[in-house]
Amino acid sequence: MTNIICKGAEDKLASNIEIIDTRKISSVCNYLIVCSANSKPHFDAIVDGIEAEIKKRGLKMPKPQGEKESNWIILDFINVIVHILGKEERQKYNLEELWGKSGIIYHL
Repeated sequence: MTNIICKGAEDKLASNIEIIDTRKISSVCNYLIVCSANSKPHFDAIVDGIEAEIKKRGLKMPKPQGEKESNWIILDFINVIVHILGKEERQKYNLEELWGKSGIIYHL
């Protein structure tokens, strides 16, 4: 599932994509995917890219949570949670540090 999501985000030029393995430190999900968007339209494009890859495989796309205006969108696939953040929000909240950089298993 993480590869599918990352492909959709990559196709729409999401930046600084990271997959964080949280299986040993969280019971909430197995993986977090964090990526950055450059603008409000870019948020839509990234969500659309992920949705296209998900639907190609006959899987269900969750409803995006959050607003583009907040510069933070979350897609909850149950075992994988995707955070799409603006660059300033990404630096401010530093999710990678919060969850532990040692858990990062993919970085683009």
